[in-house]
Amino acid sequence: MTKSYTFVNHTSHLSPYGGGMEAMARQSWTDDRIDERFDRVEGQISDFRIETRTEIKELRGEIKAQGSELRDEIKAQGDELRGEIKAQGDELRGEIKAQGDELRGEIKAQGDELRAGIKEQGSELRAEIAAAQAGLRQEIAGVEARIRSQANEHWARTGEEFSRVYDGFDSMHENFRQINREMIALHRTLSRVGWSLGFAMVAAMVSLLISYH
Repeated sequence: MTKSYTFVNHTSHLSPYGGGMEAMARQSWTDDRIDERFDRVEGQISDFRIETRTEIKELRGEIKAQGSELRDEIKAQGDELRGEIKAQGDELRGEIKAQGDELRGEIKAQGDELRAGIKEQGSELRAEIAAAQAGLRQEIAGVEARIRSQANEHWARTGEEFSRVYDGFDSMHENFRQINREMIALHRTLSRVGWSLGFAMVAAMVSLLISYH
């Protein structure tokens, strides 16, 4: 750091009452003493400049040394951090791989378990479906048997009714035949009676004719 010096000019103020003192100061302030003071100030300034330059060089050397040291420390820390990062990365990769393998194993085990469960449920469902189909077939067979039985009973009753109707028709037909035979017999009887009456009337008329003669 460079130090700066500022020279201050002191202005003397004239006092109307200080004429004697000023004359005494002028007598004591000689040129030699002024030169001596200037030389002393210049020497001090020169020494200060030399000290400042020396201090600046020393500071530059220290800064350079500290910069190199800091660079070495930063490089060493960077290398160390890279090593730690690489080690942690390798460790994380190993952990990720192990977890991935573990997850794959769990997924495979769960998949196998799910497949086994689905297969078992499928077998149970197939068995239930087969049992339901067998029950439906039995129910359908029972319904068909009841329908056939009812149909056979219906046909039997219908046949019996038709037989009774046919028997009725036969009985009516026989009745009609009997009536027809009786009508024929009645007609024959009436014919005989008519012939008998005709013969009787003819005989009566013949008798009457004979009696008139």
